Amino acid sequence: MKRIGLNTEKGRHAAWLELFFDLVYVIALSRLAHLVIDGHDGHVALQDYMVFFVLFVPVWWSWVGHTMYANRFATYDVTDRLLTILQMFFAIVLGLSIPDAMGENSVIFALAYAATRGTIILMYSRIYISNPDARPVAGGLAVGFTIGSSLWVLSVLFSPPIMFAFWVVGLGIELATPLVIRKELKKLPVHNTHLPERVGLFAILVLGETFHGLASGAHTLELSVHHVTSLFLAFSLICIIWWLYFEVLEKIITGNIKGAAQLCIYGHLPIYIGIGLLAAGVQKLIATHHSAFELNLIFSFSLLLILVPLQFIHYHYIEKRNRKNFLIRCAMITVPILMFVVLSQIISNMVLAVLTVFMLFIYTYTESTIIEREAT
Repeated sequence: MKRIGLNTEKGRHAAWLELFFDLVYVIALSRLAHLVIDGHDGHVALQDYMVFFVLFVPVWWSWVGHTMYANRFATYDVTDRLLTILQMFFAIVLGLSIPDAMGENSVIFALAYAATRGTIILMYSRIYISNPDARPVAGGLAVGFTIGSSLWVLSVLFSPPIMFAFWVVGLGIELATPLVIRKELKKLPVHNTHLPERVGLFAILVLGETFHGLASGAHTLELSVHHVTSLFLAFSLICIIWWLYFEVLEKIITGNIKGAAQLCIYGHLPIYIGIGLLAAGVQKLIATHHSAFELNLIFSFSLLLILVPLQFIHYHYIEKRNRKNFLIRCAMITVPILMFVVLSQIISNMVLAVLTVFMLFIYTYTESTIIEREAT
């Protein structure tokens, strides 16, 4: 078998196959957002949030699996491409089974997830056979992922809640595997230009759901001044989140990631979940089918999940001399968002939306200015 080495090309960018691969996850992201949009009888309960969070993790992790393999080892030969395309098909099935993944579709969801992991295991097995230098990493990941995904396969033999317990344990083993072999992974460092681009592209995919939510919420409305104003505020919020991510975090991590980059990888999970919740909130805001408290709870959760992890990733990668007052700025953005849940009982949605957009704009502009000053 041909020896497959490290993918060491400097300044490497995402390949066309990776961009093609990302497209199939649009299905899963859309179905996940609708779990919060639809809720039960039009109302979102705590259970709906929990299902959204629980199902988001395996979807994200299946994407991470291929992304991290491609970052270190992808050769894009015929076998690589066929295995990637096979995972794409399983990811489609995974996404289609989401609406009732905790019910009638649970078996399909479990097997589809396990199948996406199976392709990654085969990819790492190729590396293990062909490249002795990479065996500690390839072998460790293949073993951990095999144990975890096997529990997903075994889960179909049981009924809920035992089935779901297998899911949790299996996913926990997979998530822990890269942490356990962190020393070996640091010896095969990630591409510090490729990885920021890939995590940013997934952020774009999730942000795309916010525009889908905006359009879906507005398609049955007759445009009026009130509705156009709501559209403008929702659009402004989406643009500010984009600005905050790509003009602040992306600039900080590009070229600065070293070793296993696990803070960057795992830290993006709550950011993606927050953007997914934001998409649901945007659709509810535009469609006007919501209670004030429910809508503001969604927005508060989403902004907290986006901003707090973003701040900690940002904090980790900036120089020590620039960390002064950074945690204070993090608190300044967190406290007002928490207060909005209380304010939603006092002021109108429109006023609250204006305050949110204004606050985030000022904060994002300030952060962007600080980043530019530090860069010079």
